[in-house]
Amino acid sequence: MKKIIAVISLALALCLSVAAFSACGNTETGGSFSLIAPDGAPVAALADMWGEDFGDSEFDYTVTGEANIQAAFLDNGGAEFVLAPLNIGADIHLNAVKEGATTADYKLLNVTSWGVLYYVTTESGYETYDDSLNADEFLSQFDGKTISTIGLLAIPGKTVQYLFDSADAEVTVNGSDASTIQQAITKGDAITAVFAEPAISALKANGREFTVLGSVSDVYKAVTGDEFPMAGLFVRSDVLEENSDLVGQVDARVKSTVEAFNKNPEAVGTKAENIENCTLKGSILKNAAPKMNVQYRNAEDSKTAVTELLKNIGVTVGDDFFAL
Repeated sequence: MKKIIAVISLALALCLSVAAFSACGNTETGGSFSLIAPDGAPVAALADMWGEDFGDSEFDYTVTGEANIQAAFLDNGGAEFVLAPLNIGADIHLNAVKEGATTADYKLLNVTSWGVLYYVTTESGYETYDDSLNADEFLSQFDGKTISTIGLLAIPGKTVQYLFDSADAEVTVNGSDASTIQQAITKGDAITAVFAEPAISALKANGREFTVLGSVSDVYKAVTGDEFPMAGLFVRSDVLEENSDLVGQVDARVKSTVEAFNKNPEAVGTKAENIENCTLKGSILKNAAPKMNVQYRNAEDSKTAVTELLKNIGVTVGDDFFAL
């Protein structure tokens, strides 16, 4: 009997010591993992951790264009970690598995972007949000006008349309890519648009003439009472289930890399300059950081704001969208 107890005790001890590598637990480590993020502000949030491995788990980091970020969820079974606009992750979660585009579900692990969008104009006759009596007055001045926006069918365009509708302002919102808006401002063309940091600060640094009318985040909060979440880190659901310790380590490191960015954005931006396919510059981020709303919130702390934002743009998610 003593021998049997000893064998069982030894087996339990071995199970506990190698739980990360065996079926004794759901905290497996080791292996290779991919993390993909779109160029720009999302990479700024993660730049301080870029290139790091986690123990014996090797990580491959990739910067891609935002237009390609949906493929990061779908190609080759989907990357294990994807930093993406919330509506893209929600679409994958709600529709991709159902439609057979992928077998992998994704959960929102945290939110790092709380709004980089701003109303900008090269035209006269507009009041800034600070000079307006309230959000309704600010939004109503666009009634009957035409504005351009990045991401017409994504969070930028859908949120701006929601805000104009809240003020009963009939505004023609046209989709445009960032380079087209940037070129129009550079040439001094007449344009009013929804554009983003850090590109706005880059234009200012180059002496371009235009007015920043106000932050979409500020207007959204005034209208809804909620913060304006835009992008966060998604984790593949099987990785969350089978590698929970690793996922926890990644989540904690995201929090510390966001803190590093806000503490010294120029230093983190300089590090980002060495990331392949990344266009960020430390000198620009030094001025842009206070206007980029890069903050870490875990899934639980983000849930209310994320759920409300998605509902406002016509998407309904439940608790199973979040890595709670």
